[in-house]
Amino acid sequence: MARLLAKAKEVREALYPVLQQSAFAERGVLTPDEFVKAGDELVGKCPTWAWESGDASRRKNYLPADKQYLVTRDVPCAQRAKAVEGCGEDVDTEGDFVVPKVTTPSSTEAEVDDVCASLEEASLQVNDDAAAPATLQTRRYDLSITYDKYWQSPRMWLFGYNEQHAPLTQKQTLEDIVSAYALRTVTFERHPHLADLPHASIHPCKHPQAMKRILDQAARNGKGVDPAQALFFFLKFIANMIPTIDYDFTHDVVAG
Repeated sequence: MARLLAKAKEVREALYPVLQQSAFAERGVLTPDEFVKAGDELVGKCPTWAWESGDASRRKNYLPADKQYLVTRDVPCAQRAKAVEGCGEDVDTEGDFVVPKVTTPSSTEAEVDDVCASLEEASLQVNDDAAAPATLQTRRYDLSITYDKYWQSPRMWLFGYNEQHAPLTQKQTLEDIVSAYALRTVTFERHPHLADLPHASIHPCKHPQAMKRILDQAARNGKGVDPAQALFFFLKFIANMIPTIDYDFTHDVVAG
């Protein structure tokens, strides 16, 4: 049954038209071109992220062949999500989704720099841990961001490894996701660009709604958010769902 549902989703997305005109300000969604520009901004600011081409047989013709999805590897996860649930930063809620509080200085550059510095710190920590394997107790995750044509939104995928670099089970992976979202907005599916084991995926159905909430907050303060900055905000609100996967240590999302 799960395989049939997955196939039905693939067919639905394949038949859905590609968004051509920007509707970011109106609905919080991205065109494929805006997704690529946002990805270029993320890669340019944060070298821990990189574009990947993926399996050639799975390429999407509405994205450049060498920019099918984004990936960052070996992201540390030192403790389980339940250890920090209820201890997060101030957030606004929107339906079943958590939206980070937006602040509004003159630009997003300071926030972007904070995100990137955190990602670099996580990358350096991988090397430190490798030098002391006897004490290594940290799980690692490969995180990837794809473009979901049906939801017209970025989509996060996770694949984790234990201390011996063996793949995590689905049950173990769910331990690293806030319980309110585990098995509710998280599913295990075949990665759209990879022919390997199923990945955990944070379903994107609420992503445009969350992004629109951020845009509305910024607009009320007389500020705007460029679509090129969308993935930094995306990473920020995803962090509320996977708070111990340490790709983002920032405290406030900034609109400029």
